[in-house]
Amino acid sequence: MTSDILYGRNTISPYFDLQRFEDSIYNRASIRETRIKKRRKLRIVDSILTAIACLLFVSLIVAFALIMTKSIMIKKRTDYIKKLETTLEKKEYENQRMTLSLKSNMRFDELKMKAYMELNMITPTEKNIIYFDKSDNGFVRQYENIR
Repeated sequence: MTSDILYGRNTISPYFDLQRFEDSIYNRASIRETRIKKRRKLRIVDSILTAIACLLFVSLIVAFALIMTKSIMIKKRTDYIKKLETTLEKKEYENQRMTLSLKSNMRFDELKMKAYMELNMITPTEKNIIYFDKSDNGFVRQYENIR
C-alpha cells in the first residue's frame, strides 16, 4: 500500500460506486456520439473534396484535349501554308522561265515590219501626236475618225 501512495496509483475501493459507473457510461455514449458526428462531418468534407478533385480532373482533361486539338489545327495550317508556299515558288519559277522564253522568242524587227506592211502603221511624228487634258471621269473621246 505504501508503494501505491508513493507512485501515485489509485487504490481500488472496496465498494461499488453506481453513480460513477453511470457517469462513465453516459460519458462513453456522449463520446461515441461526438465521434459519430465528427465522422459524419469528415465524410461530408471528404465527399465534397472528392467532388472538387473530380471536377478539377475533368477540367484538366478538357483543357488538355482543347490544347491538343488547337495544336493539331495549327500544325495542319502550317503544313498547308508550307504547301502553298512551295506551290507559289513553283509558279514564280515557271512565270520567270516563261517570261524569259517569251523575251528570247520575240523579234521586235519582225513585229515592226508586220505592223508597217500588213497593218499600214506609220511611225508617228510630232504633228501626228495629239495631247489631251486628263478628264475627270477617266475617259478620252475620240479626236477624229480612224482611217
